[in-house]
Amino acid sequence: MDPIVIADAGPLIALASTGELGLLRRLFGEVRVAQAVERECSAKQGDDQAAITAAVAAGWLRVVAAAGCDESVPMNLGTGEHESIRLALAQPDRSLVILDDRLARRYALRLGLNVVGTVRLLDLAERRGFLGSAELLIEQMRQNGYRISPVLLRNLRADGG
Repeated sequence: MDPIVIADAGPLIALASTGELGLLRRLFGEVRVAQAVERECSAKQGDDQAAITAAVAAGWLRVVAAAGCDESVPMNLGTGEHESIRLALAQPDRSLVILDDRLARRYALRLGLNVVGTVRLLDLAERRGFLGSAELLIEQMRQNGYRISPVLLRNLRADGG
């Protein structure tokens, strides 16, 4: 059974800002986003917002409502992270959550969810031939203001990951 892939706003915006939002479609087909994530991505007009809106319109980026409140998800997370984790908890064995926020990742992992960050996605995309250079895209994201470290990619590859 294919995983249910759920993306948080940060990775979506970072990928869209580099023109590489489509990597998610090539890697996973359909990607789900919580309503709060979609609102966060739509809040500021620009090319990244337009790319995300186009992906939603195309149907491969699907906006989904997170079910009720879950006491196990701390309220001190951002609304998008909170709703993304709640979506994943609806089917924890099938869900893969794309999160970069350290606190949100820690909570998601503590809850037993499968979590991946943007750096691992870029490495996977490069390995599958969907991307020429993960390093170059990470640098472009950094230049666009996204807090992401090229050291993470080096560490991931050094660990054989």
